[in-house]
Amino acid sequence: MKNAHLKGRKRFNADFEDMKEEIKRAPLCLHGLRIKRFRAGDDEGAIEIAVEEIMSSEVLNINLLVSDTSEYPKSHSLFSYCVGDAPSNIQDVLNDMASAPSRPIREALEHLLSAFAGKPVPVDVVMDASDDDDESVDEQFAMGDFEDYNTTVSSLDRSTMQRDFLDVVATGYRPGILKFGADDFCLSVSVPVITLSDSIPPQALMAWDRRLLSRSQHLVLLISGLRGIYPVISSDGSYTSVAKNASVQLKFQVGLSGRYKPSELNAKEAVRKYGLVLQDAEDELRIQAEKAAAAAAFAEWDPDAEEDPTMIVPPTFTAAEEDEDDGRFDKFSLSSSFESLLDQNFLKVVQLRRKFGLGWAGAEVLHAQAEHSQMTPTDVYNAYSQIQSIIAADKEEQKLDRNLPHDPLRDLGKSECINLPLTAFAYLIRRITLCTRYCVICHNKLSTDYEALKPYVCDSKLCAYQYYAHNRGPSLEYEIIHNPQTVDLLVSLTYSAAAEGVLDEPFPVGMGLRVPLPDKSSLVVPPALRLLPGAPPVDETTDTAPRREPVPDNHGLVDFDNLSSIQMRASIASMINSLPSVEDMKKHLERKVKPGKSKPKLREVDPVVSPAAWQILRCPFVDASWKQFRFSVGAPDMEAKFKSAVSMSQKKSKNALSYPSLYAFHGSPLRNWHSIIRHGRAYGNGVYMAKDATISMGHYAQGNSTVWRKSKLGPNSCTAVVEAVNLPDEFVSHDPYLVVADTTWLLCTAPQIPFVKLDPKHPTVCGSTKIQMPQPGYKINMILSERRTELVDEPPDGPDQDIFEYVEKAGTKENAIEIDDDDYDDGFYDDDSVMIVEQTKGKGKATAPPPTASSSKAKKAKPANDWKHDPEWVRGAIERRMPPPSESTPSSTMAVQRELKAMLKEQDNSSSLKELGWYLPPEFIDDNIFSWIVEMHSFDESIPIAKDMKAQHVNSVIFEIRFPAGYPLEPPFFRILTPRFLPFVHGGGGHVTGGGSICMDLLTSDGWLPSYSMPAIIMQIKLAMSNLEPRPARLAHDWNRDYSVQEALAGFKRAAQTHGWSVPLGIDRLVR
Repeated sequence: MKNAHLKGRKRFNADFEDMKEEIKRAPLCLHGLRIKRFRAGDDEGAIEIAVEEIMSSEVLNINLLVSDTSEYPKSHSLFSYCVGDAPSNIQDVLNDMASAPSRPIREALEHLLSAFAGKPVPVDVVMDASDDDDESVDEQFAMGDFEDYNTTVSSLDRSTMQRDFLDVVATGYRPGILKFGADDFCLSVSVPVITLSDSIPPQALMAWDRRLLSRSQHLVLLISGLRGIYPVISSDGSYTSVAKNASVQLKFQVGLSGRYKPSELNAKEAVRKYGLVLQDAEDELRIQAEKAAAAAAFAEWDPDAEEDPTMIVPPTFTAAEEDEDDGRFDKFSLSSSFESLLDQNFLKVVQLRRKFGLGWAGAEVLHAQAEHSQMTPTDVYNAYSQIQSIIAADKEEQKLDRNLPHDPLRDLGKSECINLPLTAFAYLIRRITLCTRYCVICHNKLSTDYEALKPYVCDSKLCAYQYYAHNRGPSLEYEIIHNPQTVDLLVSLTYSAAAEGVLDEPFPVGMGLRVPLPDKSSLVVPPALRLLPGAPPVDETTDTAPRREPVPDNHGLVDFDNLSSIQMRASIASMINSLPSVEDMKKHLERKVKPGKSKPKLREVDPVVSPAAWQILRCPFVDASWKQFRFSVGAPDMEAKFKSAVSMSQKKSKNALSYPSLYAFHGSPLRNWHSIIRHGRAYGNGVYMAKDATISMGHYAQGNSTVWRKSKLGPNSCTAVVEAVNLPDEFVSHDPYLVVADTTWLLCTAPQIPFVKLDPKHPTVCGSTKIQMPQPGYKINMILSERRTELVDEPPDGPDQDIFEYVEKAGTKENAIEIDDDDYDDGFYDDDSVMIVEQTKGKGKATAPPPTASSSKAKKAKPANDWKHDPEWVRGAIERRMPPPSESTPSSTMAVQRELKAMLKEQDNSSSLKELGWYLPPEFIDDNIFSWIVEMHSFDESIPIAKDMKAQHVNSVIFEIRFPAGYPLEPPFFRILTPRFLPFVHGGGGHVTGGGSICMDLLTSDGWLPSYSMPAIIMQIKLAMSNLEPRPARLAHDWNRDYSVQEALAGFKRAAQTHGWSVPLGIDRLVR
């Protein structure tokens, strides 16, 4: 094509102009339809067309939108909708355009007309040279009738997905698939939010977003944009050829759900890129109802208004109550930051890891340095000065005292396939664990020597601008919905400071605000400032630098940046007054919309409000990231600085060791609190506090004359409880009032229970009544306990179970998990060579139909002198064993199933059982797979235990292995049933306890890893039993007396206590 050498916006603009000129000369005609109007829309990438049926002259007005012209023509999406009513078949075609492969404008129009007509696309369509790889034009466009028109290229390898799902389960996460149609789908991976508290301090989770632990829910990652294809990435982290041809563009959504995955409807709504913004009949009725309700409310307020008897007032519109749908997918405060991280960086970082063999941290540093220097990653990596910092980043992360998630790429071979859902979710969990070390905008590591309590931005001005101007930080909409009182308070404080002329810098300059020029009558000269004796006066009545009076444009607007500071304050107060109430904003944002429609936006609450006013709401003045009415004065890292100051005080003062903090009160006029929240003080050289609350709540917290009229709270005065470092001798003053100059020594606190032990030298009182101060964070443990109690492991739904149970049918091209014909057929597999696992009353059950003669091949002949299994010896030992465990989960069932299959396969493929050294008798596999019987045999004939067994005609050491419901995250429990070994205190050894359990750290919480396989563990135990140091294992004189399970558990606990190992949680339930 003519413009094939161009890319992105240049290519889009060139194609658009060519198409415009072509249609101006002659309409584009195809299959009895023609495009007679073609023009640009209001937004970038928007196109308006008119489609006319030649015979009837019926016109259809259609709007098209290219999602991102910088990705045109290979990776963009094309959205379309009809202006006005359209037949259902036409609407279906328009809806399908969004998920169709990316095409240049002309091709897209020809496909659209062909789909409308239900005709095949002409084979003489000229293929774009930039997209034409090896496929012919006929192969690309011979699509048949319109009913076969497909928006996705289905290439789903269910066997690979099954393998990846099992690996996800084995790592402790929950995979899922959500189908959106015949071919399209998205993937989900989740983990209960409560498990995050194992690696992230619970108080930090509450500070980030109190909803994280507000109820039992799951952290869910949705992976969309797969276009019906799996797998979509190759072993080097790049898209596969099939994925490239289908224009796959992965998108990630991070949120919360009551279930391990959201419902299909909610997931589809979550991954939708665009929504319909036109008003339909329902919207018109809603708007009329709201106007009528407002008019009725005004009439009720105005006693002089005449009643209109013909006016019927519909009920007032209110936001719908939040439903309890467990299948919802809700965003939380950091969702947008993590989504942009995954969308922009994830695959790039994976590719760098695979290419250079780096860890996550090193690959991130390499990516950031390549982006900053505009060099290729290879050039950056080869620079000696750069590689040192890259290697150092990986080493630093390895030394962190953090419980970081499993790394799926660490031991992955160069040619091995990447598990996309597992790798993406592990990366997400890692970044959540370390999020306070990274900027929430550019995602680069912060260059600070402290770690803030909440995620924040780096010192880049661009990041700060995006954080506030473009709402790239925690969502303001989210805060309005979930913390409306906090937003109301902060807006009120900002308004009060601006209206009374004390709002201080920095002002919101550099944001491109266009505002009306403030009327001179609204300008307020700042009041006299309170100063400590000897401090120089401050004059804010005039600006330090002369300014030229701004000249309004045709719309009466001027640049906010050109105003004086007094004018800026007046403008801010005026804009805040023009905003609707926070309550109205919340109602609007909570309004439910039908799937496919655009979600409510703030600017739609009141179209009269200027864009600049909405920007003011998002700017630093009213940053709604503070935790309700508890705040850390100064920057978000102030809590960390306060803790550091407390530690310093305890080194200086013995009294501070017993009483680290003092508590006092600070009162100030309402207009000053905006500055106090931002900077820790309003004016003067220190923060004044009184130990008597009545003093601060009286004269100092004087009432305010200006209050934001839209505020529901209507605050008039404020007093704060302040926690101070207990070094009063180093304060500016400590008698009669406390005056602290260093605001890092102060922290505002909130009422909580239980109470702090206060220093009797400095009591906190309200008049004559002593006040007790609450212990911060006491509720955390209660909340964690409640969340753990509520946690329920949900079985996989139908689509997920289909993946787990998938078996390749004869003649199919897909490769399912292969079980060779000579795989074990001792009745544990069915005719299709698949292990059947049913979920019944919490137990993992394995049915064992007898195999047919045609379902297996003849087994390989074993050596004549090979070890022989004695069923009667085993049967006699297991008659008195405990019932199998009664607790299980779907994830543990699948993990045990996989290990059992691997054991049987390795056993059956072994050329010699004697060399294998163990045996799992298939006839003793019960209907509950959480209890195994394994024989250990063929010890080295030269060691004492082998000689003892030979002398007593003991064929094998019989073990019982019991699996917990938390497997593979928790270790199994090994114990010997028979024979009895000589205890260590009587001269025995071999790592066998006096109760028959195994004394090894790898079977405890400290030494266990989910990656351990059962054959490897059994061989480790056999090696330990064969070890002659410090003493060899020997049979007891009463070797034929069975061990009891109580003996085994007691012996295991004693050994763990002796060595300082942690006993797995729930082990008592496991052996009941």
